[in-house]
Amino acid sequence: MPMAGGVALLTIGAILIFAVTGSIRGIDLHAVGTILMAAGAAVLLLPLVMRGMSPPKRWSARSRQDALDEADDRRRNSAAPHHDSPPDTDGPTRPDRAPPRRGRR
Repeated sequence: MPMAGGVALLTIGAILIFAVTGSIRGIDLHAVGTILMAAGAAVLLLPLVMRGMSPPKRWSARSRQDALDEADDRRRNSAAPHHDSPPDTDGPTRPDRAPPRRGRR
């Protein structure tokens, strides 16, 4: 959206500077066109400056299955037991809590 606005400002400013030969009393159309072109250039260049002039990221096409496989691999790796913990412990247990009863009251 900002790109379209910048292009529109540049276009309108260029039309006022180069194509309009008439005049409006009290308004310098060439100055207005110059201001609009400068504003359009600023709108187009501002995102580049805000990103730190980093090159655009290259996107690669991936299938949905590739993304799901990658997520499964990450989940398996994070769920794998750590080598520095003893293999016989699964974590803290709470023997003092009984499971809730289900059935008639």
